[in-house]
Amino acid sequence: MCGQYFCGKPSSAVRLADTIPHPHCRISILSWNEKWIIEIEAGQYKQSYKIAQDSVAGLDAVKKLVTPRLLSATLDRFRSMHEDFAQAFAGLNSQP
Repeated sequence: MCGQYFCGKPSSAVRLADTIPHPHCRISILSWNEKWIIEIEAGQYKQSYKIAQDSVAGLDAVKKLVTPRLLSATLDRFRSMHEDFAQAFAGLNSQP
C-alpha cells in the first residue's frame, strides 16, 4: 500500500452505516470503497463479511443477511477460535 492508494484506487473513509443490537456481540455495518462490511465482534474475536454494494438492494438488505443462523455459526466459530488460541497461549507459557 502506498499513500492513500491501494491497487490504484483512492481509498475512501470507512463509514459506520448502522448497528444491530445483540446481547452477546457487537454487530456493525460499515460502508467502504463501494462495499458493505458486516463486522461481528465478541471479546477479542472479530468476523467480517464484505459485500459489493451493487450486489444488494441497500442497507436494509444487508441487515437481512444477519440471520440467527449466521450469528449462531459465527459465535460457534468464535468458540473454536478461543479454544485454538487458548491452546496456543498455553503452549507459549509452557515453553522454557
